[in-house]
Amino acid sequence: MKPWVAVLQFLAGVALVAAAGAAVWKLLPQPEIPTGWQIIRPPKDVMAMAVYQGSLWSGGWDGLVRIDPATGQVLEHVEADGREFRYVTSLLAAPDGWLWVGHGAGASGFDGSAWHHLAEQDGMPSDRVLGLGAGLEGEIWIGTENGLVRYQNRRIDLFSTQDGLAHPAVSTLYVDRQGRLWAGNGFTHEGGLAAFDGQAWKVFSTADGLAHPVVNAILEDQAGSLWFGTGFASRGGASRLDNQDWVIFGKANGLAGDKVRSLFLDSDGAMWFGSEYDGVARYDGKGWMILDIEDGLSGMEVKCMLQTPDGDLWFGTENGITRISNQALSLLGGN
Repeated sequence: MKPWVAVLQFLAGVALVAAAGAAVWKLLPQPEIPTGWQIIRPPKDVMAMAVYQGSLWSGGWDGLVRIDPATGQVLEHVEADGREFRYVTSLLAAPDGWLWVGHGAGASGFDGSAWHHLAEQDGMPSDRVLGLGAGLEGEIWIGTENGLVRYQNRRIDLFSTQDGLAHPAVSTLYVDRQGRLWAGNGFTHEGGLAAFDGQAWKVFSTADGLAHPVVNAILEDQAGSLWFGTGFASRGGASRLDNQDWVIFGKANGLAGDKVRSLFLDSDGAMWFGSEYDGVARYDGKGWMILDIEDGLSGMEVKCMLQTPDGDLWFGTENGITRISNQALSLLGGN
């Protein structure tokens, strides 16, 4: 089977699952929103969020919007040089003060006053950007459907499977405290995970300890353990890497659902695991807490998570944003 056929089949499957999930959600009774919770809609589909210049930025299928974090009000639908963003997959507030947007027509960087764009015509391996990451030396890593880019000092360096990538598609990127770059593929059903220490690549698989080959999210906790959110359809789990030891967590261990869509570490050091169909789970090292639409979440697929400086938690879903105030979170045992 040709690779592009497999990708189309994968995307068709994702679309069918999303449509079915949306239909089911509409049939469910809608719960009352708890005190201290807020549902923000639009935006509808939320794949990425970032805090930049005092605003919360949200991106997804329906573009890029800027939100007032104090009120939750949508301030504007953001355009770049007169063009709307389409299929925003990733947002990155970089340490150098730039905001980077990964979308269906490339990667766009905002320096605070003007936009700068990178696409195939500039040397990118593909216009479809799937993930973004910030390196320790100021480099920006850009994952696409057909390779990886390191962008630094206006120079584009390309990495492919010939260099050591586990798969051409790279949708999740993370640089750990040691400076290693982790590149995962959650875009196609083949999956893949590889780490780059600046000199060589190393590929990891389920034989090493991954719960599933499809890697959707990567994060390092306060103890230095690396977490990998994995899965496709209803299968998957979370894998934790402590030095050389792997531990797998599934629904039976406390996750809301076996497929882990997103990961987040809050200011108290607790881990949050966003699922594909079952809401979100919180693990503080001692016990678990699960939240879903019956508790007040706007949707069951938690695609991204963020905490603003005031301690409020924001959950981006397939059906809008849920904001839980720091005070309301404490009543749930969150603080």
